[in-house]
Amino acid sequence: MRVHGFNMRGEFKGERVPTLPVWSSSDEGREIYVEDEGKKYYGNNSEWVDYSIAEQSTLTESYIQTLPFENKLPDNGRFGGTAAGLTITLDDDTDPFASEGFFVPYNSGSIGQVGKFIHNNDDYGGSAGSMTQTTIDLLTANNRVSLGQARYGVEFRIAGITAGSGTAASQSFPGGTRYLMCTLGQYALISFSDYITFCGWVRAIDGTIGIGAGVSCYYFSVDGVEQELTNYDLSTASGWVFIIFIGGNKRGYDNTIHRFYGNDGNVIQVALPAIFNGYLKDIQPFYCPIVSNV
Repeated sequence: MRVHGFNMRGEFKGERVPTLPVWSSSDEGREIYVEDEGKKYYGNNSEWVDYSIAEQSTLTESYIQTLPFENKLPDNGRFGGTAAGLTITLDDDTDPFASEGFFVPYNSGSIGQVGKFIHNNDDYGGSAGSMTQTTIDLLTANNRVSLGQARYGVEFRIAGITAGSGTAASQSFPGGTRYLMCTLGQYALISFSDYITFCGWVRAIDGTIGIGAGVSCYYFSVDGVEQELTNYDLSTASGWVFIIFIGGNKRGYDNTIHRFYGNDGNVIQVALPAIFNGYLKDIQPFYCPIVSNV
């Protein structure tokens, strides 16, 4: 090729820089490869944009309702074990409460069932049994009651994770120091483009819960409102909220993707969780299990 009077041979490579430089207005339209991250960026009119995030974001905005993004939780977020498969109901004898190793209590904490959505429940006109107030509160928050969808549906359980007395893996939050409540145990999540997305409904009970949005986090939202990437205090007054947390790292896995922190006795309730590979920030709040595993 001929460029400004020079004859050139061989493969043309873009600009390479050792680290991501501070953005300035002159960088608009500039494309660079950042060596220490192994990523490409381009400059828009206000910041550097990671190509991999931009491409996935465009993809999810257009096609998230049709592409087969798979929930990595083997129980589909039902807290009922994998034995039930795709059955509508969860039998309390054959399919008891289980977290399948994806919500492993840490720092001497504990986990257990605090509610269950019952197919054809008594509360909304059926005869299969009454639900706890915790479950009814969730159905109200995620609009199943207002939409007239609170009687029938795929059953799922609600987990309550209680913080223990241990003080390992601490983080500073606006309300003080809090400690890691659970991990993924020995599971290794394979991430796409270094990103893993965790989402679901959560509620703080018996004290404020910290969500570690300042810990290897690339995106965090609460009820559709994007938050700053700093450690976040979820108060009991917030009630049920739908969160999206995008974490991950270059090691290829993240064993604390939920980032829940608390103090001894604090409780966070979790319902309808899902974990996806990739950067999926445009997920709409859902009110039934994301069923993609059998």
